[in-house]
Amino acid sequence: MMRRTNVPVQGAYEELFLQAAAGMQGQAPKWVLDQREAAFAHFRAAGFPTRHVEAWKYTDITAVADEAFSFATPTQPTPEQLLALPGVHADETLLVFVDGLFNSSLSTSTLEDGVTTTPLIAAAYDKALQGALYRGFTDDENAFVHLNEALWRDGVIVRIAGKRKLEQRIHLLFLHSGTCADTMISPRCAVAVGDLSEARLAITHASANGERALNNAVVDVDIGNGSQLELVQTQALSPSSYHFSTTRITQQQDSALHSLDFATGALVSRHDIQVSLAGPGSTVSLDGISAVRDRQVMDAHTLIDHQQPHCTSRQLYKGLLDGHATTVFNGIVRVRPGASGTDGEQMNRSLLLSRDAKANTKPQLEISNDDVRCTHGATVGQLSDQELFYLESRGIAPAAAREMLAHGFLEDVLYRLEDRRRHADLHALLARYFEGAAHGTAEEPG
Repeated sequence: MMRRTNVPVQGAYEELFLQAAAGMQGQAPKWVLDQREAAFAHFRAAGFPTRHVEAWKYTDITAVADEAFSFATPTQPTPEQLLALPGVHADETLLVFVDGLFNSSLSTSTLEDGVTTTPLIAAAYDKALQGALYRGFTDDENAFVHLNEALWRDGVIVRIAGKRKLEQRIHLLFLHSGTCADTMISPRCAVAVGDLSEARLAITHASANGERALNNAVVDVDIGNGSQLELVQTQALSPSSYHFSTTRITQQQDSALHSLDFATGALVSRHDIQVSLAGPGSTVSLDGISAVRDRQVMDAHTLIDHQQPHCTSRQLYKGLLDGHATTVFNGIVRVRPGASGTDGEQMNRSLLLSRDAKANTKPQLEISNDDVRCTHGATVGQLSDQELFYLESRGIAPAAAREMLAHGFLEDVLYRLEDRRRHADLHALLARYFEGAAHGTAEEPG
């Protein structure tokens, strides 16, 4: 019997595409409409992957194929509601999208010198920006990239001029308002950092309540020669939502990237991060944290492509699992034939707080050059009984002892953030995670 590798696209997604196409008529140039139609054709042909596809072996998303999502009617959250969301501050450069649409009244009106923003529709008419808006299709993209290309309704291109050192963090907030059930959201943004600049960028996907959404995001980042970027992406959607995200990053000569991917909240979440080291001497530090419980599934796929000589990459992904939660880490370090002097390290560590939790890990090296130094590894374990006993013997309650040790397990990842405010924001999200776990039914490890 032949194994099915995909589930066909249902009529509900066809209807969404027709609605999105109708909304673009008269707003976008013909090349954008043609591009969106081609993207939906790719999506229709690919279908939803099943677990018989190697890249989706541990994450079953076929239930999404049978769901009916719809576009939400624009709403207007209050500033107070906005500031109650994780990691949102009144004194930062803030660009707010509500249910996929830009909200100017909640966004920063004055940008720091050297920073410009362009809506995607306006960029479609600017030949200089069209390359940032549309990169074309590649064979290894998953169906959700094509779906985003077909359904995006709004987005932004952020440009940072050369030779700038930004004082403020730029924060892109994609808010799921939850005013409509089963909302389809397709965030899309592109960020270009000019040569010899330094910047901090935060991208947050958050829900205002517990309603369900399908949040399907695409982020493109270009980092110029000699520039430095700290990128923190946070997923804190409702526990009934689905989140699929693809981040594509290109680094030029002597550039430096520190990326932290923080995932909690959604029922099923997958993030594909692809980094192309396209200039010699570039460096990347790719970190990740997932904190999951109950029956959540968090899937992280990374690809660091060493294309040029003397580049350095570091990866450290850590997962914290309780209840019947599942995590997936599939990391690839690829070294091209001309990438001599490559220095790459990759590590995935998972801490199980329950005997029913499951961590799947698959670190990979693909090396086509002899002049390299590359290592990879993975560990899966539970809390130490001796450490728990030590803390409890000094009067610390068992739940508090578990939380202290779990925090310590993640702290070396969080400590790498130079943005100390963001460090505190993520600690606050972890506190919410432990508060939820304390009220749940997750089993203690045996």
